[in-house]
Formats: sequence, structure tokens, C-alpha cells
Amino acid sequence: MAAVILLLVTAMALAAPDWTDCPSPCRCKWSSGKKTAVCKGGGFSAVPDTLDGEMQVLDLSGNYISRLGNDAFKSVGLLNLQRIFLATAGIQEVHKDAFRDLTILVEVDLSHNQIKSLHPETFHGNERLRVLYLNGNPLRRLVQEQFPQLPHLRILELDGCQLEYVHKNAFVHLSVLETLSLRQNLLRNLSEEVFMNFAHLKTLVLEGNPWKCDCELRGFRDWFLLSKLNSVSLTCTQPERLEGKLWENVLSEEFACPPRVSVFPQSQVQAEAGGNVSFGCHVTGDPEPQVSWLYEGYPINHTWLVIQAEEGLLDKWANISVYNVSDTDTGVYTCTARNILDSVSLNVTLVLPEVVTATTVSKSEGGFLWWGLLVALVTLGSVGLGASIAVCCLRGRKTQKRMKASVSFTEQEKKLLDVSIATTTDRGTGSCEVLGPEMELDPPVHITIESEPLPLAVFPPPPEFGNVVPSAYGNIFISVSVSRDPSDASRCPDLLDLPHRAKPVYHGMATLPRRPCAAPHYDNMGPRVTAAGSSTLSLPGVPPPPPPPPPPQLTPEFVSL
Repeated sequence: MAAVILLLVTAMALAAPDWTDCPSPCRCKWSSGKKTAVCKGGGFSAVPDTLDGEMQVLDLSGNYISRLGNDAFKSVGLLNLQRIFLATAGIQEVHKDAFRDLTILVEVDLSHNQIKSLHPETFHGNERLRVLYLNGNPLRRLVQEQFPQLPHLRILELDGCQLEYVHKNAFVHLSVLETLSLRQNLLRNLSEEVFMNFAHLKTLVLEGNPWKCDCELRGFRDWFLLSKLNSVSLTCTQPERLEGKLWENVLSEEFACPPRVSVFPQSQVQAEAGGNVSFGCHVTGDPEPQVSWLYEGYPINHTWLVIQAEEGLLDKWANISVYNVSDTDTGVYTCTARNILDSVSLNVTLVLPEVVTATTVSKSEGGFLWWGLLVALVTLGSVGLGASIAVCCLRGRKTQKRMKASVSFTEQEKKLLDVSIATTTDRGTGSCEVLGPEMELDPPVHITIESEPLPLAVFPPPPEFGNVVPSAYGNIFISVSVSRDPSDASRCPDLLDLPHRAKPVYHGMATLPRRPCAAPHYDNMGPRVTAAGSSTLSLPGVPPPPPPPPPPQLTPEFVSL
């Protein structure tokens, strides 16, 4: 019976799969007491899913796995991995949960891949992780809290990662770190605060970086030399005066920054004569720079200048206040800052506004203008009266004909013309919309010529009344009051002679109530108004004509001239 049982157990053992039976090209073996799967250069593009779940070490170096996705190892049943080697595997991206639930993971090697950034929560939950290699990845920057809580991480290597910046709290959760290597990066500066949380740090490797030995590196330099962590001496690359010198051979004071000066509010300040003005400069530098002001190249010793300085460790404000500004205060003021490295100056120019004198029109010149304007008004009034009478000259004609040649009047005839001329300068008429910009200062002048309610005869205007108004006298508008028979529009064609013209639009400039035109009964002088205020149709000595028939009902029409 015992023999039968032994045979069954042996048969079952032979039938069970052996973890060492790895699919090609992987090789599975014992190594350092661990079940190890070696799949170097196997042409894999992802984590293989044919390995035994009991594997403790996985080496996938030399493959081309461009991305480690979410649960990259958990999804293929490899939860017992303790060490993962993925060096030179062409990895470009690592998901933040790629190593999730690998609770016994102690070592990860991601060296020499193309990882440009690493999510701060990568390796979250891998609390037993002790060694992490990230060498040769173009990370460039380590941000705040770059790594999660890894309470057992002892070794972190970031060699050749093109690092330019390391945040002062990048390693804040790596409290037990013992070895940190940052060699062969592009670091020019570091803060000593980066390493304040490392109570167990034993090795700090920093050689091969282009250190700029200035005031920003001084604090870290002093801490590093006192920490006794330097196994290899560090060398200055910048500035030029310290190039090639070892840190321990350069005094702390020589890790300095030259002064920098900026002026406010600007490089040229304009003030009002008799007023007050303030300006100043902002100076930074380390060691603390000395600041002074010069006026036209000479030290300021005037009592009317007040200099106020706000001094700090690394920057200063130096202000100047000038009271009761005059021509003697204008010029170039120079702010100068100097320390052991350099002397820097910047200028501020104080100016006064220029005074411009303009020539105005004198009272005598204004008087001539008013007299000229009065003459122009009288002339235009006469022209308007003649034009209104000429409109009614052709009864029954549809088109306007040319007027007969003008004739001259005798002195007696001119005296019979008694015309009332009214002028106004009302700005509220709304007629200024057509004025040019050059006439904005002078209000428009309106002339109203009112005729007597009598039948009108046509007579030509005298040549003395020109129709050109000098532009120097402003804008002149003429209003002529006449009347006509509303039943016969053909007797007096439109004054503007526009064919098929629509209903005139009132612009507030002229009102022409029309009355029907009557044929002249007497001489060509037409109706007159005597000095006594009565009307007559003949010269003195001529028998008066019979009274005219009563005029028909008038309908006013508004025409804009």
C-alpha cells in the first residue's frame, strides 16, 4: 500500500509544471537564493505574461518597452517581485501606478531610459523600497515632494540626468537616505535646505556639475565643507575670475554677486516748476553694496535734496525728493552702487516742461472783423431779396431761364429800398452740422429778409451786390419770406432747380412762404416800401393804380437754402 502512495506522489510531482521552465528567450534560475527570470535583450515590448507568479527577481534590461502602464506587473500575476531591472529598456513613460501592490519590492533599476518626468506618486505603497536607480534619464527638474513616503530608501542615484534644478523640498520624504548621487548633471546652484532633513546621510556625490560660485551658492558651499560629506573636491566653473578653483581654496566672501541697479519710475522724470518731485533706485547685491547719488557727475551736497535709504541684507532703496523745483534743479542724477566685485551706475534725468507762446487776435483786429461782417450781412441780404423776387419771374414755365442783364440804380431808387435785416447767432438751430471744423469757434449768422404782402414783380439785382462772401466772416444763412398760390406750383419753380425733387426737408435754416406771382403793372423797379412804411407801385408824380384783388389763402412751404 505504501508503495502505491509513493508512486502516485511521484507521478503528480512529475506532472506539475516547474517554475524553471521559462518560455524562451527567458532563463529562470536560482540566484542569490531568489527565483530569478533573466530576459535580457529578449525583444519584449511589454512585461511578459508567461512567467511563474513565484518569481522574485525579473531582469528585462536591453528590451524595448516604451511604456510601463497601470499595474504593469500586477496584471500579469507578478506580485512577489522583490527586484526589477529595466535598465536600457527604451522606457519613455512610467504610469504612477505601474508598481502598485508590489509590497515586498526592495530594488528598482530604471537607468538609461528616456524618462523625462516622474510623477510624485510613483512608488506610492512600495514602502519597503531600499534602492532606486534613475541614472541617465533626462529628468532635468526635481519638483517639490518628488518622491512619496519611502521610509526605508537608503540609496538614490540620479547621475547624468541633466538636472538643472532641485527644489529644496524634493527629498523631504526620504528621511533615512544614506547615499545620494547627483554627479554629472547641469547643476549651477543648490540650496543647503535640500539636505536639512537628512539625519543619516553619509555620502553625497556632486562632482561633474558646472558650479557658479556666486552669492547664491555661498550658503550651500559653507554647509557642504562643514558637513564632511565631500569625498571629492568640487571646482568652480563660473565666474571667469574663479574658474578652475576648488571650493575650499576660495573664501566665502568671494562667493559674491555684483550690484544691480534699476531706477523708478523711469529714466526721465518731468516735474512742474515750483512743485515737488521724487525718484529713486533699487539696488541688489551681495555683499551689501554701498549706494550714492551724483548730480551732473558730482556728489550731492545740496540742502534742498532729501535722500532716504531703506537698507536690507541683499537690496536697498535710495530715493531723492526735490522741493520747489526750478531750472537749477534740472539735469542728470546718477545712482551708483558698488561692492567688492563691481561698481554699477544708472542715470535719471529731471526735466521741466517747455513753455509755448501763442499769438492771439488783438481788439483792434477784432473790430475790423466785426465791421467787415456787418458789410457782408447787408450785401447778402440784398442778394437774397433779389434772388427771391427773380424766382417768380416766369409764370407757366416748367424750366428756369436765364435772368436779364443787371442794371444800375440811381441814388433815389436805392433809397426806396427799405429792407429789414435781422441777424441772430442762435447756436440751438441745429444748422451747425454742415459747418467745417475751421468755423467751430464762430457761431453761424442768420439773415432774415421779409417782404411786404404785396404782389411782387421781378427785377434784376444791381451788380454792386455780389454773391461771394469772404470765408473770414463766418457762416451766413439767409431766410427769405415770400408766398405763392398753392394751387399753381408751376408759376414759381423751386429755387434750387432740382428736377423731380422730393418734398424739401427742413433744416432750420430758411422759411419761404410763397404767394402767387403777379405780372408787373408799372416800371421795372417793381414794388417799393416808402420811408413812411406805406407801399406804392410807382415813382412820385405817377397816378396810383387801382388796388389789387385780395390774395388767396396761403399755405406756407419750407425750403432750405
